[in-house]
Amino acid sequence: MPVRPSRTASLPKEKDWVYELKYDGYRASLHWDGCNAYVTSKNGHNLNKQFPEILESVFSHFSSEDSFQLDGELVILENTGKADFYSLQSRHQLRSERKIASFASARPAAFLAFDCLSFHNQSLTDKTFEERKKVVKNLIKCRNLPLSPEPQAAERIQFLPYKENLNILLKENQLFRSEGIVAKYLHSLYKKERTQDWLKYKTPFTAKCFITTYDPANDYFELGVFEKNEVITIGKCAHGLSDQEKTALIKTMKNNGKWDVSTKVYRLEPSIVVEVSYTSRKDYEWREPRFHTLLLQHTPNLCTIEKLHIADLRLPKGVEITNPEKLLWPNQMVHKYNYLQYVRFIAPFILPLLKDRALTVIRYPHGITEEGFFQKDCPNYAPDFVDTKAFDDNDFIVCNKLETLLWVGNQLALEWHIPFQRHHTEHVDEIVFDLDPPDTSHFPMAIEGALHIKELLTEFKLEAFVKFSGNKGIQIYVPLPENTYSWEDTGLITKAVGRIMTDRHSDLFTLERRRNKRKNKLYLDIPQHAEGKTIIAPYSLRGKKDALVACPLFWEELSSSIKRTLFTMEHVIERVIQYGCPFQAMNGSRNKDAVDQLLDTLKKSPI
Repeated sequence: MPVRPSRTASLPKEKDWVYELKYDGYRASLHWDGCNAYVTSKNGHNLNKQFPEILESVFSHFSSEDSFQLDGELVILENTGKADFYSLQSRHQLRSERKIASFASARPAAFLAFDCLSFHNQSLTDKTFEERKKVVKNLIKCRNLPLSPEPQAAERIQFLPYKENLNILLKENQLFRSEGIVAKYLHSLYKKERTQDWLKYKTPFTAKCFITTYDPANDYFELGVFEKNEVITIGKCAHGLSDQEKTALIKTMKNNGKWDVSTKVYRLEPSIVVEVSYTSRKDYEWREPRFHTLLLQHTPNLCTIEKLHIADLRLPKGVEITNPEKLLWPNQMVHKYNYLQYVRFIAPFILPLLKDRALTVIRYPHGITEEGFFQKDCPNYAPDFVDTKAFDDNDFIVCNKLETLLWVGNQLALEWHIPFQRHHTEHVDEIVFDLDPPDTSHFPMAIEGALHIKELLTEFKLEAFVKFSGNKGIQIYVPLPENTYSWEDTGLITKAVGRIMTDRHSDLFTLERRRNKRKNKLYLDIPQHAEGKTIIAPYSLRGKKDALVACPLFWEELSSSIKRTLFTMEHVIERVIQYGCPFQAMNGSRNKDAVDQLLDTLKKSPI
């Protein structure tokens, strides 16, 4: 049995306490004796068969001279800070080796190592947590394994670091919707018991609902909400009430409810509203539900399925959502809460791409059936947490925080547009080539053009990234090192690429700005990459009838067979969970030598 943290209602802030994100997985140990590997649950069950990818990582990265026993969490990651318990549970229940291998390939598990019980056949339980943590980190680092959780990394044994700054970790916990935080005392020894030297602080979701039934056989209460004026069941709960509250609630159910002979439960019309906390939920199944508060003064009519979906967003303080039921895309039956679910999911991936950029949005207050409008100025009714930057007579929103992103989403800003540079620099942060075909039916033309440009950029030894525009085109990004190149520099490169492409592939590309002069060719929009111009942000929706996302892609998936209509919100969520974000690999510093060489050539011999 491993050391077990005690639950706490508040985190310690004294000296020598450090903090780790808490992941909702299986507590497990990983043992390697130089020959054999064992993944074992906290209850002593062998998990080798269900999670072969962990064993493969052991055999790939450790030698016969190594031996250790690591303590950690077995997880399937949704993002770097959140585990998907239901997927892990499904994996654990599989028995077919073929199915296990298939699931391990599609969504591999990871072992997040946070402690070490023994190393090179020497027990470390008499060492301090600080000393043991250093052993784990050095072991992971020496084997070139990830030093933080990475969902898409090929290596499935990863280090779980701690932070000394609690405020930073609290923000990460909110952004990722993590299960909570574990505080650990640096000088604590490893004792196989429940301890006050490790403290778990949970940050559950909370939702308002009403009680529909009471089952005297197991003391469970069934919970419900309204969906289109019909009562639907959403889960069950039995824990969290005081003895007095539970006795009173059971008495109310028996006195006012109707006994259902067939199901042997007491049924009650919606009248008793409760607030329930939960770690996660999937349809009817709730993980660790607990009664949080009896809301006897609340009306049941306010408990709706839309508000339940909003509860899943786990909103930061100060952020309010209005009219979640509003229909935005009638053809797809996409409501406001669907859109906000997407925004909340994509937040950890889009915020780094929006950071320090002046944001221009297109708002659709009544959905896409009515005309939207551009908004550059931050409205005067924006809350204090919305940061702004004055630029060109406009007070732009700067979306660096989750709170700001969700507030903008609640304002029904469906399109987010950003410039090619951060607001505090005159230098360009990326070159972007915008490929605009005549219409959506010519989308394969944009793909063909993108592959030709990729070929040229490879000749220039430039690393490039690709994105579907969310409408009909393709956009190619060349990241640049920070604070290095001017608009004059990047203009030399974009114009040269434009001329080379129209020379090499004159039947495909055109630089003609006037639509009626393009002759059904692919427009390479060189003038769009300029100071003061903007481009649709990665992962932004488009205010078009098909509700598509401006989605970053991997080059290997770019072919004539790919369909633009594939990139709905639902599909983008699925692909990011499975494959990650292609733009996370962007690093402008890797392009510096190639850009310098190209600029030197172009300045000497202009194209």
